[in-house]
Amino acid sequence: MTKFMFEGRLDTGRAETPFEREVEADSMDHGREKIYSQLGSEHSVTRSKITIKNGEEA
Repeated sequence: MTKFMFEGRLDTGRAETPFEREVEADSMDHGREKIYSQLGSEHSVTRSKITIKNGEEA
């Protein structure tokens, strides 16, 4: 498993909040899916409210 770092914005309805998150995943796409899953679950938002601007191997 490789670590990936993602940056982006989360639209919570009241404001856009920037985020940086590191996840362990098999690939960049799998890491992106984990970000959508984690942030959506924690903040009760849909994928359309999450914007990932940058992803790179950490």
